[in-house]
Amino acid sequence: MFTWGLIVYVGLWLILVDVGAVRKAKLMGNPIMVHIIVIGSGLLIHGGSADGAMAAIVSGCFSAIYVRWQQRVHGYIRKGVWYPGVLRATDPRMGVNS
Repeated sequence: MFTWGLIVYVGLWLILVDVGAVRKAKLMGNPIMVHIIVIGSGLLIHGGSADGAMAAIVSGCFSAIYVRWQQRVHGYIRKGVWYPGVLRATDPRMGVNS
């Protein structure tokens, strides 16, 4: 179960590396959608077994850790408002790289 959570954490990182800064900030502003996708896909892949359900829940916990880290370090956009992070203080929609 821990391995599945770690795989999801690394997978989220690999997927979101290719996403643009504005899209990533908007996605991080809606964390429940990320959790639903992660837990839902885990249940779909491993559905029908107790071990699979536990792996999906653990992967959801790891996605929560990832989203929280991403929000705090890089910032996020929620309802059109920019919330800065530690490493990115400028709004990515302005086109300024930091």
